[in-house]
Amino acid sequence: MKDKHLGILLAITGAALWGTSGTAAEMLYQNPNINTFWLVDVRSWLAGASLLLISLVHKGKGTFAIFKNPRDLIYAALFSMLGITGAQFTYFYTVAASNAPTATVLVFLAPVLIICFMAAKPRQMPRRIDLIAVLLAVAGTVILVTNGNFSHLAVTPKTLVWGFFSALTQALAIAMPAKLFKKYGTITILAWGMLLGGIILSPALVLMPATGVTVKEWSLVIYIVIAGTVFAYSLYLSSVMYISAGLASMLEAFEPLVATILSVTLLGSDFGIMKMAGGVLIILATCLQVVPSPRRGKLQRNL
Repeated sequence: MKDKHLGILLAITGAALWGTSGTAAEMLYQNPNINTFWLVDVRSWLAGASLLLISLVHKGKGTFAIFKNPRDLIYAALFSMLGITGAQFTYFYTVAASNAPTATVLVFLAPVLIICFMAAKPRQMPRRIDLIAVLLAVAGTVILVTNGNFSHLAVTPKTLVWGFFSALTQALAIAMPAKLFKKYGTITILAWGMLLGGIILSPALVLMPATGVTVKEWSLVIYIVIAGTVFAYSLYLSSVMYISAGLASMLEAFEPLVATILSVTLLGSDFGIMKMAGGVLIILATCLQVVPSPRRGKLQRNL
């Protein structure tokens, strides 16, 4: 298999596994005794421990290198709370408030939020392609939340609010860790970040335990940890060894595609043609970010 074909396969598989984890969570929420705090905490502990083991196998003592740099350690803690743990919690909470397809599509607003943040920099003109992406994302979101009928919302305000925070925390998860990943390794930082998230949310295991969890439901939890987290991250991140980061980002569109197909076919989730159209516009807005385009110059200061 050619390297590029292998990279594409790895990226698609990783993104698809992320999509299946959303549907697995939606299935878990059919049990009213399972709450988001418990699910995210269990996932954080188990996924963090699994990723830490992988890091130890590949890096040995280098896994603990970050503890020698207090400044990096503090920044990693912030990334864990605002990025990893925040993104996990808000995403799964949005799934609980709506369904996996809606939650997954709303997460794709994250790159658009990054565009808006970059455009807000003093005297920095956004690229024309960025402006188009923002307009597409706004139009897609409006269609998604209204189902094409602009007189009412097709999703609850709760879904809309948590979906926005899901995109915001995902944007932080994208923007914050670049230097840490480069210095210490992606798997290592994700491992420590998830373990810290597990520690922070540990009171939930006592205060809001999930009761009456069946063997089937525990199997779904393990699936979310192993396939939807450890394998998904490992495969997707490995893909950039063979293909560009831009192409890998475009292939991430398989995540909402898989989530939609599984949620609609297995659970009968409401995600009609208009919502799909809105989702396509949001995903297209994200894909536009890999289109080469020179950044426009800085605004001239008025004298």
